[in-house]
Amino acid sequence: MRLEGLLPRVQRQTLWKQAVWVLLLVVASQLSAIGLAQPAPSAPPPDFSPRVFEIARELRCPVCQGESAGESNAGIAVEMRRIIAEQLAQGKTEAEIRQFFVQRYGDWILYEPPARGLTLWVWLSPLFGLGLLGFGLWRYLARVKARAHTAVSDVSDEEIARLEAELNRTPERS
Repeated sequence: MRLEGLLPRVQRQTLWKQAVWVLLLVVASQLSAIGLAQPAPSAPPPDFSPRVFEIARELRCPVCQGESAGESNAGIAVEMRRIIAEQLAQGKTEAEIRQFFVQRYGDWILYEPPARGLTLWVWLSPLFGLGLLGFGLWRYLARVKARAHTAVSDVSDEEIARLEAELNRTPERS
């Protein structure tokens, strides 16, 4: 069946125009998406030294989850890197810069907080848990061993001799 007989010529031309416009719209959107895409930076931006990023990687980004201030592109992380660069230019050491951020945000800002107070419990709780697990396992095995020993001691020597004789006897085959 041919379209010429079903649709008038004006409707066929309108369909072709709509199809061309849709195609142009799709191509334009794809080209704009390609133009807006930016490659992920493999190296630190040239405006900061690598030392800035080394220090920033030890600090947590306050607004991102699981990212350091050196990896994050959040505005506050960029500001933190700028502050680090300024303080390095002033001649401050890495420890002084970290202390500056600890005073501002607390120990939480450090990716490896010092082991004291509540963080000491966080550092030691896995060891405590393993010790508790080991103690529980030791007690369980001691009880099983004691039960097995009492079960064997409840059997008389006569019964053991009878069972051994029965096991040693070869079955007759017919």
